[in-house]
Amino acid sequence: MGGDQARLETPAHAPKATIHQRARRLRAALRSLRPSSVVAVTLALLFGGTTIADAANGGNFLLGKANTETATATLTNTKGTPLKLAAPSGHAPLAVTQQTLVKNLNAQFTGGLSAAQLQTTGGHDFRLPNSDIPIDGNPKVIVSTNPLPAGIYFITATALLNVASGDIGGFCIIRKGSDSADAFSEGGATQTGIVQAAETVTTSISAGDNYEEDCFDTGGIPSTVVGAGITAVRILGNLSSDHGAPTGTPISAIPAPPRQAGR
Repeated sequence: MGGDQARLETPAHAPKATIHQRARRLRAALRSLRPSSVVAVTLALLFGGTTIADAANGGNFLLGKANTETATATLTNTKGTPLKLAAPSGHAPLAVTQQTLVKNLNAQFTGGLSAAQLQTTGGHDFRLPNSDIPIDGNPKVIVSTNPLPAGIYFITATALLNVASGDIGGFCIIRKGSDSADAFSEGGATQTGIVQAAETVTTSISAGDNYEEDCFDTGGIPSTVVGAGITAVRILGNLSSDHGAPTGTPISAIPAPPRQAGR
């Protein structure tokens, strides 16, 4: 092609020369920048162009910084728990800014109480009218709840007694199945014929124990319980008060009713 024949560089020579030239130009450009500008450029290269203040959609999550986005972020782990938050004692591992309902949230505790503690529970039992259960001077179990979970319970029990003529009266008490010696509440009257006994108390119980209503008469003449019922409902609260927590009264300490005149 003549004396001025052009030289064609092969692809093998071009990349090497280009890489060295680009490296020299980059070093020269960085030397001309202030240190703060170099840091900004470096961070931009590392974090994909996001700012230090926050991470935009598609950017990296910056620890210790405010991160902002306009779309919902999803964290997935196909082999186990995708997120675990740890905090020192006395500090919440998670904070939220709204009281809006979180759907499908399954938490072990609410206000420090477990699901079992918050669950409404209780027990009941009854005897139909005209059951005519015989009683004497010894307290007899008429109705009783099933075994209960531990907790504080409001218990109410009633019974309709038919006190035999010549007897003094009829009475019923609430007590725990595990403690046959102490009574928590007493109801009844010193009269013959139909007697309505009603008892109410709030007290605590251990797991597996139960409440029962026992009835008896005074005077030595057998009488009957026409019908009865008991209900125990677990409540949230505490038993502290100016009068202290309810405690059982020994049945032997319940004063015997006075004999009516003319008997």
